[in-house]
This record gives sequence, structure tokens and C-alpha cells, in this order.
Amino acid sequence: MTKNLDEAFDLFNSLPKYDVKPGLERIEYLLEGLGNPDKDYRSIHIAGSNGKGSVAAMLFSVLSQNHRVGEFLSPPLRGFSDRIVIDGNPIDETSICEGAGEIAGPIRKLKRKGNEPSFFEAATALAAWYFDREKVDLALLEAGLGGRYDATSPVGEPVLSAVTSVDLEHQNILGNSIAEIARELAGIAKTNRPLVVGPAKNIPAGIFREVCRDKSCKLVWSEEEIEIEIRDFDWNGSRFEVKKAPIRGLESKTLELGLAGTYQQKNLQTVLTILGELLDTEFSTETSHIKTGLKTADWPGRFQILKKNPHLLVDAAHNRAAAGLLTEELKQYRSLRPKSAKIKLVFSGLKDKNINGMLSTLSPVVDEIFLTELDLPRATPLEALERWANQIGLNYRGIRSPDQAIRIAKREAKPEDLICVTGSLYLVREAIGSES
Repeated sequence: MTKNLDEAFDLFNSLPKYDVKPGLERIEYLLEGLGNPDKDYRSIHIAGSNGKGSVAAMLFSVLSQNHRVGEFLSPPLRGFSDRIVIDGNPIDETSICEGAGEIAGPIRKLKRKGNEPSFFEAATALAAWYFDREKVDLALLEAGLGGRYDATSPVGEPVLSAVTSVDLEHQNILGNSIAEIARELAGIAKTNRPLVVGPAKNIPAGIFREVCRDKSCKLVWSEEEIEIEIRDFDWNGSRFEVKKAPIRGLESKTLELGLAGTYQQKNLQTVLTILGELLDTEFSTETSHIKTGLKTADWPGRFQILKKNPHLLVDAAHNRAAAGLLTEELKQYRSLRPKSAKIKLVFSGLKDKNINGMLSTLSPVVDEIFLTELDLPRATPLEALERWANQIGLNYRGIRSPDQAIRIAKREAKPEDLICVTGSLYLVREAIGSES
């Protein structure tokens, strides 16, 4: 056990955070050094460009009613502890210290070999160790980047895997085309275990068929398994009518989802498909538990209202595809506000994101834009954000401090207005912190 929390974090923070090296040998070495603790529980792996967190949140809310469920989430909303959660409770400080002590030896050995693990790989190994010590039945593992070489890929005894969506993101690592990215994401598939693929217009089906054929795994398309229609929506959630489902008792029923945003329809299709694939496993779920779990599902920072009149909305849209989904939601939810309501956008993002594309996508539905700069090495400088805005021809205000940008937007807003904070989960953290 490391002496204190500072020493534990010194160990993790000494590792590279943003250098991505292909291969699974480092995470496999760390797991072996810990005694392969992850072989004592089952796992569901979730990869995808967008929607991973929402799918994990719904699955957790349903499955945790009857099972002890751990979650490994990436990136965390508030801090390190939010990465590793069991039954809704983040890992405690004592366990972080104890786990860091267990993993320190294997980390040092890898460093001596000249193959230093990343921060994410070490955090993944800590989660694997913690889930075993706490005797979880099931671990929901959200891939950090891609799927094939993601550090979460070898963790646990897999039940199935899922790919929520495929969009252009992290092209410098995953590939420059949808096809290349799809192949990396499809690599999350496990031999002889189902791979569930969420509904999407641009998914190259042939690549998924090829990968599943090579791994002898069942390929399950969510849009073929599940048909649902949205009934109505508000700021607290949405209601969907089930037209088709492989789960007895769901057809013709209305499901109330505790997550706001009509875009959750696709994520819900993926979740119901996964639950259908679990029917013949130890994680088979009754219809009543599905309905209760979906109604109480919670995923902070995703189309979440923090305050009303004026409404303060946060959404962790961090790429162009997610910005497109948010744009459509703002159009739909505008009908819930008075006609005189204005939408004010507080925006920032990271250097490796398509800032031009995100701003171009969002700008037609907003009335005023506040650009701001995150206090991070990966942050896009305010001057670069302003250059993009000028190229697009946007009217904006540049405010260096995120906290100040949010405060000014709130101070100037009328009660009927909507303030939307988006572009990065890190900016969403700032907004949530300002209201806590």
C-alpha cells in the first residue's frame, strides 16, 4: 500500500497521459503482475465514437438491481475516483492507495523494460484489481479509445461487446476514414461472444461481418432487433413506445427513460438489444426491472439541466457528430421554451477535435456565442477558437476564463433563455462546479 493519496497519484501522474502506443502487452503484463484478478468476474465491453456513457448508464441502472456491478468510465466527470465505480459508489481513497501499492511493482518493471504503461493502462489495471477485491458480478467497461488495442479489451471474462456508433474522431490514431475507424472499433469483439452494433447510417457493415467471421462471434444489429418510437419528451426525460423487441412483455409497452434528449432513442435501442442477448445468461432481466432501471437511469453532464429560468444546460458533445446530435436536440427542445427565448452557447474544446466543424454545426441554432479557453495542455487556445469563429463568420465574445464566461452568460440571460455549455466534458465540469 502506498503511504498516502498524494503518493498514489504521484505514481499514476508520472505516466504519460496522451501518448497512445498500440498493443495490449502492457495492460496484459500489469494484469498478470496483479495475479489476473479480472478472471473472477464477467464483463461487457462498450466501444464507439459517441453514446458509450449513456449505454453504460442505462445498463448499470437495469442490471444493478439484481447484481453487483462495477463500471470503468472514460473520461470521468469530476475526477479520478469517478472512473471506477461499484453500485454507484466511486472508489475510496484507501482503496486507491492500496491498489496503487499493488500495481507499483509491475509499473516499475515495465519502465525498466523501456515499455512504460500509460496513465489509462494503469487506471484500467487498478479497476480490474478493485472489481475483483470487491467481488463484482459484472464489470461494464467503457473503452477509452478505439477497441482493438484499448486497454479495457482484455479485462474480465466477456459476456458480449458492443459498438454504439462510428464517426470521424481521433483520426490521428484510429484512421482517416470511417472504414478505418470502424475496423478499430470492431476489434472490441470477443471470440465466440456476441457483438452488438448500435443503429447508425454510416456503419460499414462488411467490416463488422468480416471481423465477426474471423472471431466466430455472432453479429447483432440493433436496428434489426429493436423498433421503438418516441412518444413525448421534456427536460426530465423521454418516453418511447416499443414496437418490436426480443424481450417478452416489452412489445407495445411505453418505456420512460430518465435521460433527457431524443437522441437517446438510438442508445436505448442498443441497450435493449444487449439485454435481449443476455436473456440466456446469468444476467437475464425481468421486464419490470428493465422499466424501473430505465426510468431511474442517470448520466450527469449529458443533456442535463442544472438550473431553470434561465435554463442552464450542459452537454458533453466533444466532436462534430455529437455536436450534430446536440443541434437537433436544441431545435426540438426550443419548442418547450417561450418564443422570445434566446439560446446562448458557451463553448470550448480540445486541440485534437474538429472545432471548425463543431462550431459550424451548432451556430445556426444559437443566438449568442461565448468562446472560452480550458486550463489544460490539450485545450484549444482562445485565439485559435476566435480564428475558427472568424473564418466561419460568427458573432462571438471571447472570454478567457470558463468560469467568467458562464457567469456572464447567466447574468445577461433573461428568465426564458437557454444557456448551453458544451464542446468538452472539461467545460461541463466547470459549469457543474459553478452550481455546486
